[in-house]
Amino acid sequence: MNNIFKILLLKLTSNICTRMALSVSASACHWGLYQPEEPKCLRDINNH
Repeated sequence: MNNIFKILLLKLTSNICTRMALSVSASACHWGLYQPEEPKCLRDINNH
């Protein structure tokens, strides 16, 4: 009985983590479409 509980807990945790990862990656792709303009200090290579 204890082994079955551990397997079910592992499957549940795995399922939750997978869904969270898919949600984060989907939102990253959505927000990846927005590209802000670089500040002037970062554009100038000679400054560094």
